[in-house]
Amino acid sequence: MKKKQQVFSKHMTGKKTQEHLEQFNNLLAEMMSATGAKKGSLDQIRVLEISYANFPGLVCGAMLGEMGATVIKIEPPEGDAAREATYYGRYINGVGLPFVIESRNKLSVTIDFNDEEGIANIKKLAEKADILIDAMKPGHLDELGIGYRQLSPSNKGLIYVSVSPYGHYTKKGEEFRNIPDTDLTAQSESGYPALSGNPKAPEPYNVPVKAGIWAATYMSAAVGVAGILTALIHRDRTGEGQMVDLATYDALCSWPGFSLVWGFTTERPRTRVGNYDWCLFPYGYYKAKDGYVTVSAATDADFRSLIKILGRWDLEDDWRFLFDRIADDPEKLDELEAEMKKEIATHTQEELTQKTLAYGAKAARDPLRSKGFPMVVKTLKPEEVMKEQHWKIRKSFLECEIPDDGTVIIPALPPRMSETPAKMEWLKVKKGEDNEKVAEEYGLKLKKK
Repeated sequence: MKKKQQVFSKHMTGKKTQEHLEQFNNLLAEMMSATGAKKGSLDQIRVLEISYANFPGLVCGAMLGEMGATVIKIEPPEGDAAREATYYGRYINGVGLPFVIESRNKLSVTIDFNDEEGIANIKKLAEKADILIDAMKPGHLDELGIGYRQLSPSNKGLIYVSVSPYGHYTKKGEEFRNIPDTDLTAQSESGYPALSGNPKAPEPYNVPVKAGIWAATYMSAAVGVAGILTALIHRDRTGEGQMVDLATYDALCSWPGFSLVWGFTTERPRTRVGNYDWCLFPYGYYKAKDGYVTVSAATDADFRSLIKILGRWDLEDDWRFLFDRIADDPEKLDELEAEMKKEIATHTQEELTQKTLAYGAKAARDPLRSKGFPMVVKTLKPEEVMKEQHWKIRKSFLECEIPDDGTVIIPALPPRMSETPAKMEWLKVKKGEDNEKVAEEYGLKLKKK
């Protein structure tokens, strides 16, 4: 007998619920196994990526490539310095893993920027381009005669995206135009490391703590792609291209939203709150019997439901309302935190997860909506994530062949779309691998390698 699926909505309790879910699951299955016949959203869009030692630009180009755009990655003859960066000294065909991953679906072309023929080739490419990603030092391409103001007159629809630490204007942008763009410095400029870490750690452990991922790099790329897609919509309406100026430090600075508001409204500096949140509790990581769990009980109803599940209804009187549980007084909140830790530690990860899911399913069918839906999930390590069947079904990680060097597993672009799926077509790591192909198509005069 087919197992009924658990439902978390009061609107899906009739006889046709399971039939509806089955139809929806068929659609999802089709999305997960999208064939090569379907075209991406950016099919027919041509992108020039001109970047050097700049991962936000590399990631931005890779995302557009997965969306179906034709991306031509231009490097100097000696190659992009970003090829050298890698984890634990691991290289594929002499190329670092981060560069390999962000080379997906790109055509690799080498052009010498130091001679007239090379500049002429870039101009020819730009004349037919929809998007140009300039991830060089601010003003460098302009000095070479291939910046936005020189290229836009002959290509009115060109969307020119500049990526740099401080952007292409302001005194600071000019003063620091020559500094390299790194994820670490972008995090530092945003104030992010000062907000991370254990607020109770004694010296010398109360130091700034960076994110464990390249947060600024990927946030900048996502913001860049959002700017590009918005500019494409504007172009469709008006026929006009535009310049999109992205400062990587801006990109990360714009994300701490709630903590910024908290700082301004309370007129107090934003400080570390560790396992607490600025305005929600419990909303953090807790030790269970067999590992850590992540607990989210954001609303008053969620909190009451959680303490009912844990058998601690006695906590309700003192901590009933959200304003009783915010981090403006961490020492007071420590009392509640200690009780939560004590109860959660008596359960396994699976017990807590299943108890909250079962409670949530009943709460969702409550016509008065008076019951909350606390969430408890396992806090996974990276190696555990890779074993999760869920991510395999969604094809969140793809196994890709690299000529002459076996396979590599890379993360796929997150959106899953039924009609215009993002796709991984290839990985190419040899610089200038597509010189002949691109030269023939665009009428370029490229020097032989």
